[in-house]
Amino acid sequence: MSFERQVNLPGAIRVSEGMTEKLVAFLFAGVLGAMFYHLAAAMVLHQMFRSGAAFDWWIVPLAVIPAMLLLTLAWMLGFLRRGSTVWGNLGALACTAGIVFFTVGAPYNCLHGVCY
Repeated sequence: MSFERQVNLPGAIRVSEGMTEKLVAFLFAGVLGAMFYHLAAAMVLHQMFRSGAAFDWWIVPLAVIPAMLLLTLAWMLGFLRRGSTVWGNLGALACTAGIVFFTVGAPYNCLHGVCY
């Protein structure tokens, strides 16, 4: 009989338990967090570029930083780890891509004349 060390942390999120529930929680928290982030980023960016200066590096504060924050949230919820399922990881990545894509502001959806 072998005894494995069990860690009993009250707030710990276990990797192998309930990927569907974690994916729904990630989607809800991700959308809510992205909305708050973009509200704050819009206020800061409008103050910085009140004069109408060119904003060529919009992709960093509006796409890269939210993607990194969402991937960090996914990792904290148990995705993208060794024991997580493949479909759970793909679902978290698809949710991250969708949230980032749909929360980028409409004026910034055009890159080199190609609008998506």
